[in-house]
Amino acid sequence: MLPRPQIFVSAVSRELKSARQLVANTLTFLGYEPVWQDIFGTEGGDLRQVLREQIHRCNGVIQLVGKCYGAEPPTPDQKFGRVSYTQYEALYAREQGKKVWYLFIDENFPVDPCDVQPKELRELQAAYRQRVQADTHVFHSLTSSEALEARVLKLRDDLSRLRRGLKQWQAGVALLLVVLVSLVLWELRKQESTERKLDEVLRQSINKYPDIERQVRREQPAPREEGRIRQKQPEERAAEIEERTYAELSKQLGIDQKLLREKLPKFAEELKHSPDATSYERANAAYVAKDYSEAERLALQAAREAQGAQPPRAADAIKAFLLAGRSANEGIKYTDALRHFQEAEKLTDRQRDPIEWASVQWSIAKVLDDEGKSEEAENLFRPAIAEYERVRGREDRETLSIQTDLAIALYDQGKFAEAEVEHRAVLRIREKTLAPNDPDTLTSRDNLAMALEDQGKYAEAEAEHRSVLQAREKVLGPGHPDTLTSRDNLAAAQEDEGKYAEAAEEFRAIVKIKEKTLGPEHPETLASRNYLGYTLHDLGKNVEAEVELRAVLKIQEKVLGPKHPDTLWTRNNLADALDGEGKYAEAESEYRLVLTTRETLFGSDHRYTLLSRMGLAVVRDDQGKHSAAESELRSILKIQEELLGEDDRDTLESCFHLVDSLKKQKKLREAQEFGQRAVASARKVLGVDHPETQKYEKVLRDLEAKE
Repeated sequence: MLPRPQIFVSAVSRELKSARQLVANTLTFLGYEPVWQDIFGTEGGDLRQVLREQIHRCNGVIQLVGKCYGAEPPTPDQKFGRVSYTQYEALYAREQGKKVWYLFIDENFPVDPCDVQPKELRELQAAYRQRVQADTHVFHSLTSSEALEARVLKLRDDLSRLRRGLKQWQAGVALLLVVLVSLVLWELRKQESTERKLDEVLRQSINKYPDIERQVRREQPAPREEGRIRQKQPEERAAEIEERTYAELSKQLGIDQKLLREKLPKFAEELKHSPDATSYERANAAYVAKDYSEAERLALQAAREAQGAQPPRAADAIKAFLLAGRSANEGIKYTDALRHFQEAEKLTDRQRDPIEWASVQWSIAKVLDDEGKSEEAENLFRPAIAEYERVRGREDRETLSIQTDLAIALYDQGKFAEAEVEHRAVLRIREKTLAPNDPDTLTSRDNLAMALEDQGKYAEAEAEHRSVLQAREKVLGPGHPDTLTSRDNLAAAQEDEGKYAEAAEEFRAIVKIKEKTLGPEHPETLASRNYLGYTLHDLGKNVEAEVELRAVLKIQEKVLGPKHPDTLWTRNNLADALDGEGKYAEAESEYRLVLTTRETLFGSDHRYTLLSRMGLAVVRDDQGKHSAAESELRSILKIQEELLGEDDRDTLESCFHLVDSLKKQKKLREAQEFGQRAVASARKVLGVDHPETQKYEKVLRDLEAKE
């Protein structure tokens, strides 16, 4: 039997996929082989080249002309200008002398449900419809599926002229049998071919997924909690990360996102156990299936195989170690993750492949920062940024991501002014290259606001937080995790400004939403409850604060562990509340426990360690141990002045407490000297209307009156 003539069916899939299938079925019945863009892959490179190759093999083109413009090439075509891929198919076919039939889809035709495209694209498609109608009389307007099928059947005579050199089909039953047998065989061949190509695309997706997901994760807003130990993402945020990962895979591989989401998890489970797959492919499959322990094991196996090959495959080993590290990180196994990344580092060469080297440095630095070793992380981030900027450019997406991570590491060290500089640099570029409400732009603004806030620039920080919150509520919705992060940040800014009642009300509302959406034991829910307890203490409601903080602490010790930075932060806040109630012995015990652990985690001169030392000194002072408290506060103040500066808020707080201690000991002249300095700094850092400023202005007036 001679091969059947091929007819290219051109249509925008999102709008006319069902109609195109109807045309294909009708053509098959008539003895033709329908071809369209979804059947063949785009692995050949530029989609236009692939389309040209397919159209060359076809005898003619049937185009369904709807209202949807569809996807377009990245650059205007040299011959046809700005056209969609679907428009290009017909235009190129006509240029090559191919027969083109235009079937116009009427307003009443039952098209597939699809999102409305922007006005500009709708206008481009409307202009194309008008141009084609004016340019040719070979078009037909259709209002129903039945009319479409009938019109294709009526093309029989036109189509038959394309059968150059082909035998006529036999009549009667013989004709019907031939058609049916041919249809079955064609369907089988098409199915086998499509399945093979789909398997190839899914395999590519499996191997790309971990890297794309890593990039998407880096674009999520950083949590505000102390220490910034990365926690499991809430379900809503995890779902968003997965959605964005699939969208990027779909874009890169040219496969329908819905089909990818449907097929990839099942394919991953099959590939994970496939004897034909490599260890590295199986490791990627396990990662996609969220079996992180198995992904880590298989990735390490792949690394050993690559290292043991003759000659050793260093690049493959590096990729495998990185995957093992990411898998361990997902399992909250930071020590193992760091070890795997360091194994990859041994195989990199900065001169040979600077980006490979910098990427590994970046991964190591992230784990170090997550573990609270922010200064070590900073020392790795900086040279890695230098290589990304040199090779990829200042505006590269990953260059900006790593610079953001550097700013967070600076923030975690208390270097708020330096963090502000880095965040502003990133924000300037993102505002230039992205939309104002792009998630990355809003994240940069949120990060900047936190750095401003911790420098005492409260009005500017609050305004920025409010602006970001409004944008996220509009773009993402009020219950989205990023929106809730903005609400947390705004409430914390209000608390820092001394607007304690407003902050407490906001934190209560946030806690209710998070308990409903994330669950009562989720780390982010607990973080907001911790802030609520801290704010209640500042309001003087220490009994209520104690009850709230003890409840949070109990859950955190179970969920996060007793040494987790968030757990320690809650315990420190509990000690503050106990001290406020006059339960000095209990407060001292809690402060000592936090201090010992923080010294182990962060070192003796870390900002958070110094805060615990200050709390312990204050409770001693409250117990009447004034001399010991004074000595400790002087020591703390000296370190803070050197590390943080005289106008830092923590330095200011230590100075306030030293004034109290000196006043209790009747050392009024010294108390007055430190009081004058403290009030001057408070006016600068907190503002004249801040409750703490007004409180210590009164203390200073009393001291001056006694003199």
